[in-house]
Amino acid sequence: MTFAIAVDRVRAAFTDVPRMELTLPQAVKRWNLGADDCRAVLDTLVDAGFLRWTTRKTIVRSGAQLPGRHSFSVHKFVPIVRHQDKSVGMA
Repeated sequence: MTFAIAVDRVRAAFTDVPRMELTLPQAVKRWNLGADDCRAVLDTLVDAGFLRWTTRKTIVRSGAQLPGRHSFSVHKFVPIVRHQDKSVGMA
């Protein structure tokens, strides 16, 4: 799987379940990625404003309402790139 496909999968999961909250180990297991690759995917979506890290070291969708919390929507463009390669590559 390419890096772009991994980003698309994570973005789709948080779009389908906007209140999802995961630790890094949970995200690694959910998307069957190595820890470094998973962190790079999550950080890419954080840099784009789609996700954010919480003080509890969990990842959530930016603007997702968590119980007892107020939030706002952040909309930034993260390009969707489709490839057939099965490896996760950073280049």
